[in-house]
Amino acid sequence: MEAGDVCVLGNDDLPPEPEQPGDWSDPPSDRCIRADVLRFFLLGGCSDASVTEVGIRLAGAFISGELHLNDCVVPWNMRLHNCLFQNGIRANRCNALKNVRLVACQLPFLEAASLNVGYQMSCSSTEFQSTVGRALTLQGANIGQGLFLSSVKISGEANLASLTIGDQLDCSGAEFKNEGGRALNLQGATIGHDLFLRAAKIFGEADLKSLTIGGQLECSAAEFQNKHRRALNLQSADISQGFIFRGQTTVQGVIDLSAASCGDLVDDPNCWPNEAQGRKNLVLDGFTYHRIIGPTDARTRLNWLAKGDTWRGEFFPQPYKQLAKVLHDMGHEADAKTVRISLAQKLARNSRNERIWFTGTELGFLKALLPLPIIWVWHVALQFLTDFGYRPMKSFYWLVLLWGLATVPAHLAWEEGSFAPNSAVALQSESWATYGADHSYPPHPNPARDWSLTSTIGRDWESFNRSAYAADLVVPIIDLGQTDAWAPSTERGWWGWHLWWARWFFTLAGWIVTALGAAALTGIIRRE
Repeated sequence: MEAGDVCVLGNDDLPPEPEQPGDWSDPPSDRCIRADVLRFFLLGGCSDASVTEVGIRLAGAFISGELHLNDCVVPWNMRLHNCLFQNGIRANRCNALKNVRLVACQLPFLEAASLNVGYQMSCSSTEFQSTVGRALTLQGANIGQGLFLSSVKISGEANLASLTIGDQLDCSGAEFKNEGGRALNLQGATIGHDLFLRAAKIFGEADLKSLTIGGQLECSAAEFQNKHRRALNLQSADISQGFIFRGQTTVQGVIDLSAASCGDLVDDPNCWPNEAQGRKNLVLDGFTYHRIIGPTDARTRLNWLAKGDTWRGEFFPQPYKQLAKVLHDMGHEADAKTVRISLAQKLARNSRNERIWFTGTELGFLKALLPLPIIWVWHVALQFLTDFGYRPMKSFYWLVLLWGLATVPAHLAWEEGSFAPNSAVALQSESWATYGADHSYPPHPNPARDWSLTSTIGRDWESFNRSAYAADLVVPIIDLGQTDAWAPSTERGWWGWHLWWARWFFTLAGWIVTALGAAALTGIIRRE
């Protein structure tokens, strides 16, 4: 200790466990150090056995007994490498002024609630094998710089709740195992920079609720297993930079992202958990992010949202609004519109039992007045004619289609001779009587056409045009005079009878299509 050299016992390897598990009655004397002796030097020793500023550096030792550092001040660096502990370490409220390193060691537990470390703390490649309870406790601890738990193996709960770290927390390649309970507890922890769970394996719940990260959270190639329970809980977590969730990350259980936020969402949608046995395994309500690094096409993202838009039977619209906003801000406006339309469709299905959306106003009272079929027809009309207000040009296409359909019976009824002047004066005139009588001579199978071509009054009458007549029926905002001049008769032929009734349908349909198109174009129909 006085020379500042590393104290190496044996071959600097991890001592073998006793032949009889738990039997420390006769440990090898050349490699064994009592815990109270180690404690003596960690606290600074004495004038006869002083410790240099380098601190305690020990490798390959058996440490018998239990190391008690509760409420102590450790003024120097502590580095234990390949050490085997009989019992655990209790360091609650301990104040370690410099670095603490337990590298490649093996011990039952480390209990260090409210521990304060001035610089770094490393437990890389260390095994904590608690048979019951918590294997690693750093609840409320304060680590001045980074905490390194890379490649650790922890059997039991790792309780890091309310932990504060000035720099990064590295759990790359770590294995946390506490099946049926919390395997990794980081509730309310604050990490100054990054949290790495790269290639980590977590058997039990990874509870990161209300976690605050100044950098990124990387879960590439991680494995979360807590079947039928929460496997990864990020409720209300705040990730300042990227949330990286890709690289063959696998999940068995629920991922809860409700009210969580991050900067960039860097993901592979195939890594998110699928629905299993009729249960959703992803909660996205309230999850916000600024950009997406990964697939941004609407089809892929809608499939992703479908995994997490419903929880316990309740549908949440927020994930769709969030995705649409991000896609729009990123310049993917067509995909954003597709997402908004999908949301409107889902809201329409849900609102049949909850509320009615009508021209910008929530008319909830109509639910009690209007039967469900009328509500259904209203939603179908909104979807097919305007895509719930997001594509008003669809109403124009439908109007053109209606106009084209109306020209067919108009043409056939005219050729059939089923039209007559739409005027009492013209119908009672001697000129029309000559052509329209049942026994007119010469015979006129198409009296309206013959009258308009040959009689003096007919030639001065409005000429019939099937396209203009159809436009007068369908488009309410124009008047070409055709419906004022001509009307189909129900007595002259089959097409005339059907057109007489069909004109009401074409007129009503034209009004509906035009009104909804105008409302969508002017924004009267609420789209947000």
